[in-house]
Amino acid sequence: MTSPVASPPSTPPVVTDFTFSFNCLAEVPMEIRLAAARDAGFVDVGLSVRWMKQWLQTHELTELDQMLEQYGVRIAELEAIRVMGEEVDPLEDVAALLAEYLRPDRLQAVGPYSGSNEDAALRASRVADRFAQWDVDVVLEPLPFTNMKTPSNAASIIHFANRDNLSMCLDVWHLYRMGLPLTHLEDLWPYISTLQLNDGTLACEYPEDLREDCLRNRRIPGLGEFDLVGLIRERNAHRPDSTFSIEVISTELKAQDPFLTARQIAEGLDAVLTASRTDS
Repeated sequence: MTSPVASPPSTPPVVTDFTFSFNCLAEVPMEIRLAAARDAGFVDVGLSVRWMKQWLQTHELTELDQMLEQYGVRIAELEAIRVMGEEVDPLEDVAALLAEYLRPDRLQAVGPYSGSNEDAALRASRVADRFAQWDVDVVLEPLPFTNMKTPSNAASIIHFANRDNLSMCLDVWHLYRMGLPLTHLEDLWPYISTLQLNDGTLACEYPEDLREDCLRNRRIPGLGEFDLVGLIRERNAHRPDSTFSIEVISTELKAQDPFLTARQIAEGLDAVLTASRTDS
């Protein structure tokens, strides 16, 4: 199979460096997802492994090939499976099938993990080794509602694992929901290979359930209170080779036309990136 390849991330970054993540839209048909992403200017698109398991019950991957070619996009991101539990995630084999066929840049992985950091690192290493044969990076995403809560927690596991294709996806939402400043990242940039952007309020809007909050209340970049400009500048200074993802999960945005949602996300992202290129 063949598919278009986006240019390597630039410094400073532009919208086309970002993967349009699966959760930005409701669970719309594949062709609408790809068309909306491309209409908004994205070249890279993310897919949910869970959703793809269902999709493959009635479709073939050759159909996806045809749509990727039609809309001029590629699959750069698969999300998300658990790689550090005592039991193997049932979705791992589906992720492997997709990785072998689509050759995405990365597979996102989340907690919780079982046992010690060393136990978690051993299990994550096994998955990283499996996906290395397809040149896929396994990126751990810290989530405040798991026991891999912070970027430093994820970095510790990555350090123990010591695999070239095991690194971190830093989602700014979870940094803020842990109440952490940008300075928390100062010594962690070597572990961060993917930066995931969205925006939100500084005060949590659903403090009794952080998971539910992150599935409802994210904002388009520039429409919240996060210091995204500062974050991008820190990335440019410390990890200019990182890849990017945009994940705006919002009940309100999912309820509207997906083409409108994708365009609004792209426009907000572009405004923030433009601001990051100006003198502070």
